[in-house]
Amino acid sequence: MQATQVQPVLTRVSFPALDMLRSERNLVGVHIASALIALTVGIFMGPFQSFHRAPAFVNTFLGQIPVFSYYYQAVTVHGVMLALFFTTLFIVGFSYYVVQRSLQRQIKGIQLAWVAYALMLIGLAMLVFTLANDVQRSAVLYTFYPPMIAPAIFYIGLVLLVVGSWIAAFLVFWTYNAWRKEHPGERVPLAVFAIIVNYLMWFISSLGVAIEVLFMLLPASLGWIQTTDPQMARVLFWFFGHPLVYFWLIPAYVSWYTMLPKQAGGRLFSDPLARMAFIMLLLFSIPVGVHHLYADPGVSQVAKFVHAFLTFTVTVPSFMTAFNIGASLEIASRNNGGRGFWGFIFKQRWNDPVVASQLVGMLLFLAGGVTGLMQASAQINITVHNTSWVPGHFHTTLGGAVTMTFFGILYWLLPLLRGRALFSKKVALGQAFTWLVGMVIFGFTMGEAGLNGAPRRADLANSPYMTPEAGLWLNGAAIGGIILFVSVVLLFINLIGTLFFSTKPVEGEAPIQTKVEVASPAIFERWRLWIAIVVVLCVIAWGPVFVEALDFTNGFTAIPYTTSGAPLR
Repeated sequence: MQATQVQPVLTRVSFPALDMLRSERNLVGVHIASALIALTVGIFMGPFQSFHRAPAFVNTFLGQIPVFSYYYQAVTVHGVMLALFFTTLFIVGFSYYVVQRSLQRQIKGIQLAWVAYALMLIGLAMLVFTLANDVQRSAVLYTFYPPMIAPAIFYIGLVLLVVGSWIAAFLVFWTYNAWRKEHPGERVPLAVFAIIVNYLMWFISSLGVAIEVLFMLLPASLGWIQTTDPQMARVLFWFFGHPLVYFWLIPAYVSWYTMLPKQAGGRLFSDPLARMAFIMLLLFSIPVGVHHLYADPGVSQVAKFVHAFLTFTVTVPSFMTAFNIGASLEIASRNNGGRGFWGFIFKQRWNDPVVASQLVGMLLFLAGGVTGLMQASAQINITVHNTSWVPGHFHTTLGGAVTMTFFGILYWLLPLLRGRALFSKKVALGQAFTWLVGMVIFGFTMGEAGLNGAPRRADLANSPYMTPEAGLWLNGAAIGGIILFVSVVLLFINLIGTLFFSTKPVEGEAPIQTKVEVASPAIFERWRLWIAIVVVLCVIAWGPVFVEALDFTNGFTAIPYTTSGAPLR
């Protein structure tokens, strides 16, 4: 008698093309809405910081520039709300949507997803409360280095954000594992593959900042310990800090690789090449963080050399992405009737705000990538370290590739959530192009100000050590800030218009891929192998750095502080 093989029961869900299931709309919608709240709180602080640093603006307004009075509060709000809360909430909501649609199944453990959201929302509320009500003590900037110590509620809010994101990551892994059992031998869609890579990298790297907060900063704020070690804290933060950039960037890559080719009128050039790039980002994004510590005497030259080498290595997947996406856009331009170099440029769908926003992000990312590569050199890094060059580079990366791609995603995702068409494509295009102009001006002038000696994160418009050349370039950065402010206003006009005033039906389907058309090597999904390699690389690259920083005699006892953050000596 021949045995019959039991086939797995498939749990496919049929998602509507131009609508959302109620559970899907609720879960994704609250994350996007909360992300927009964090965006609202943080984004307007950006232009007004540039006004406070510009001598011409300060002298014109006699120091009475509105919105905030304490510069370092604004820097902290801007960084924490945008770099931590806006990005994390948006990424989690976007990930839920992409995973469900790509795998054609609902996220596993939906109740836990709501618990994770509640934790992140409470964390957001805590941060907003303490930043608004305890201005001096909470102004520890987005890097929150000790011996500056914030109120305990500041750190508890950050803990809740990270724990909520960990739960979200677990649910994505759980959903993928259930899909894998039902689809043995198949390749997971590229978008889900990238999201899994992103959450693996995020979980591993965020262990560093979790240890810093739970065992150093929070106990200090509560008065449980009386001394701290700034060098160890900086090492732990940058174990997390540089992979954080890729945590922001990989969702933008998801859109570029899996959505933009279709939106632009073409197809992805190579799926296997994309998977290789994501695996390389997983391997090499964590053991590179010491390039943020080139100026720290507590890190050996050998460790700095190792991390410098690996920093140049992590540029390889970026070049692979540039080639792959460039080839995909070439296919799109030819499908749109373009030929040659100028056809490649002008036959893109610049009149579509979804496409134009992402292309703007790519253009800005060229500047961010080049300046980042320059900073990977220790010699140049020492020259520009702690100058306004650094935020100039940083804004063309986070404020360029990431932010503009997220806005491009919003221009098709928000209409689906609302069930109405985008309020105005013309306003969206205006927002994208004013952002491009404003960010180019801001990034270039901040870089030049840094080369002329302007320090970063300092309220220095009328400082006696401000050189005339640096002041001139900071005035230029403020002009960029004005243009960016106009762009932000256009963004909110469109968001509010889409939510409350749009009457036309949704026009286009979500650009989600549910099947893999080109086979890729099975080794790409051998996650235990890649995690093991990541651990080995981290031990090699980070182990000596942690050993060097473990100094309980001259480290933790070196800088006592009070719970107000003021050093005792």
